Amino acid sequence: MSAFGLDLDELTSAFDPKKPSSETSADTGSTQPGDFEEKKRKAEASLKPLLKEVGEDSTDDSPKRSKLSVTDTLEFNAPRIQIHKISSPETCTHEVAVPPDIEYKPITKDCGFPAKTFPFTLDAFQQQAIICIDNNQSVLLSAHTSAGKTVVAEYAIATALREKQRVIYTTPIKALSNQKYREFFEAFPEVGLLTGDATINPSASVLIMTTEILQSMLYKGASMVREVGWVIFDEIHYMRDPERGVVWEETIVLLPDSVRYVFLSATIPNARQFAEWIAHLHHQPCHVVSSDCRPVPLRHYLYPVGSEGLFLVLDEGKYLEQNFERAMRSFLSDESSNKRQKSQVDYNKRSENNVIQIVRLVKHRSLEPIIVFSFSKKECEIYALQLAKFDFTTDAEKKVVDEVFRNAIDGLSPEDRALPQVESVLPLLKRGIGIHHGGLLPLLKETIEILFSENLIKCLFATETFAMGLNMPARTVLFTSARKYDGQSYRWIFLVETKFSY
Repeated sequence: MSAFGLDLDELTSAFDPKKPSSETSADTGSTQPGDFEEKKRKAEASLKPLLKEVGEDSTDDSPKRSKLSVTDTLEFNAPRIQIHKISSPETCTHEVAVPPDIEYKPITKDCGFPAKTFPFTLDAFQQQAIICIDNNQSVLLSAHTSAGKTVVAEYAIATALREKQRVIYTTPIKALSNQKYREFFEAFPEVGLLTGDATINPSASVLIMTTEILQSMLYKGASMVREVGWVIFDEIHYMRDPERGVVWEETIVLLPDSVRYVFLSATIPNARQFAEWIAHLHHQPCHVVSSDCRPVPLRHYLYPVGSEGLFLVLDEGKYLEQNFERAMRSFLSDESSNKRQKSQVDYNKRSENNVIQIVRLVKHRSLEPIIVFSFSKKECEIYALQLAKFDFTTDAEKKVVDEVFRNAIDGLSPEDRALPQVESVLPLLKRGIGIHHGGLLPLLKETIEILFSENLIKCLFATETFAMGLNMPARTVLFTSARKYDGQSYRWIFLVETKFSY
């Protein structure tokens, strides 16, 4: 079964007491093999019906799905989780999953002095989620991108610090961990960062790390986990990833029942079932607060190949049929007049020219910053070099970019400074053009992220990892292809990968 990225055989092996990772001593305060077996049984019992229901909507066609059949649900004899709907404003919904042997008590709206105040009026969904945290109860928050989910995470951090507890903030990628570290470093007194590339202040009360790092700490039985009061999982929908989802599942299963959670997502499709799993697994209530309000308008434009304009075809969910027909007429007219060649070489050349043409149109309409997503590192570099005649920045911005870049590479050795990617990226950055993919030095990627967040990069060519939760001020997003290679075959990209559904 892989709808949530889970293979029950893999999960079982993860709890095998013969593995060195689970053989920990009692004096460290870590979990013993017997506890692992108990959590394994709880996880298997609660995950089967949950994953079966999610699997019906999954796009994964893996044959592993046959491991769970209808009989699994019939054999699931655990008491049913109670679902209680909580009164909330019209702009959001609020319900809570409660274990059957726990008496449901309505949450208290007035819990005394708040752990943190904000210089703006909170939205309804933020207020509802914060009430859950004030009542020391876990919450899953589902809201559109840029709606303000980080506000709830900050409040949970402030709550943990007030109670003299540690708090862990997990992310799916290093770039997002770096961004959150910079963001929280200015808001809280003691913040640490743990990624594969960097370790900063690992004894801090607020630790930001990738989920794999937390999983490794739990495997090793780190005594620090006993001090953790809250764990915040950003982009929790990664649990559905067929390859990495098991990391999130094992991490949640291995965490102590005393921990409270904040789960953040914009695309989780089965929020209630997920909350039921948490309630059953950790024997605690888990709230679900969701909002469909989109604070940032979303407009879809169509660019007919070879045309001279962009056509607005979807404006905040409203389909503009006349514009679509105009776009089709433009495309057909261009096709008949130019008699386009069908060879692959000509297609590739035309595709490259189309990307540059769209960037030119975006610049002309002042719709930058623009992120151009390509599923190839090489293409990102080729497209950036094709913009040799473009200049997006002013003289003042060029000076700032030059200063930031030289300060960033100041700590590199002379050999690293002489690397081709280090020497070639500065001329692009000074013209407001950036590249971001896994082949760059971590220092260069972080510098480019900072420059883009400060609106000093106007056109960024990036692979899909840049879209994983990073909060970047883009006005326009362009995809160079609607198909990608997922390691096995070429397929159409999913809606959640484009963030069109956010």
